[in-house]
Formats: sequence, C-alpha cells, structure tokens
Amino acid sequence: MDSRRKWKNPAGTRTYYAWRSMHARCRDQGNPHYGGRGIVVCPEWVSYDRFYEDMGECPVGHSLDRTDNDAGYAPTNCRWVTIRAQLNNQRRNRRITYKGKTQTLAQWAEELGVRLDTLSKRLSRLPIEGAMQPGTIRPPWRHGTRYGYETGCRCDDCRIAHNKRMREYRVKMEGKVR
Repeated sequence: MDSRRKWKNPAGTRTYYAWRSMHARCRDQGNPHYGGRGIVVCPEWVSYDRFYEDMGECPVGHSLDRTDNDAGYAPTNCRWVTIRAQLNNQRRNRRITYKGKTQTLAQWAEELGVRLDTLSKRLSRLPIEGAMQPGTIRPPWRHGTRYGYETGCRCDDCRIAHNKRMREYRVKMEGKVR
C-alpha cells in the first residue's frame, strides 16, 4: 500500500462521497433532518475502510439509506437503495393502511393504477374503502345529466339538463350580487 494514501479502499468514488456526505450531514447541528435531530454515525464508521468493508461498493443508480429514519447510521440500519426506494422511505410521506397493508400514498397509487393526485383527492372526499378502488370511480354517464353534456353529448335531453342547471346557477349568482 502506498504510504501517501489515507485509505486502503479507493477514494473519489460514489461510495467515498456517500461516506463523506453522511459524516457532514450528521456533524452539522444546524441541519434539522440529521445533526440537529441527533442522527449520528456509529463509531466504527469513522474509518472509510471499515464503512467500505461493511457496505461494499455503491451500485450505480443507488444511494445510502437508513432503514429506520429515527436511528443513526450503522451497519444494521443502512443499505444501498434506488432513488425511488429512498423517496418512499421519507418521514414526510403519507402512509396509508388498507386491508392490513401499509404503504405510502405513491405506492398505493401505483398499485391501484391511478394517478397520485387522483388518489389524494379521493382520500380527502371519500372513506378509505371507496377511495382505494382501482381505476375510475366516476359513475357511467347517462343522458339528461350534467356529466352527459360535459362529455360532449348534445342530445336534447343533455342540452335541456344543462340549460336548466345554468338557469339555476345564474339565479343563485344574481342573489349573491345584490
């Protein structure tokens, strides 16, 4: 080993920068997510070589993640994960338990095949059983309804229903103006 080298394992790699950033985050007492919250690095990981032995080389497209966000950096609490997995492991995520299974809102939206904002809006308006239905929960449209006209149907029934609704709306708005 070259006597000028500080570490036995290669520095200047993704693994090295992950180790260095981990220490910087935890030393910064002004960082409310790490050092300011009491997140610490285990004493063994002061040495980059020991960190490298425990964690191995960082795979491409991965980053260092703590399994338990309230515990510090230690071999039993750290792993290499993709950005997507790391985003699902944030404290600020909304976690929903449905049929005995707990996942983030984003994970449920993906599993159900609906957009994230759609699921979020459903949960704000419906009980969880209704909101967690896969696909669309919009009732099928019928002639003579507001939705029939809004979807492009211009039959007499839909036009009449739409005109009636608009008349009622204008009367309501006139009452508010006065």
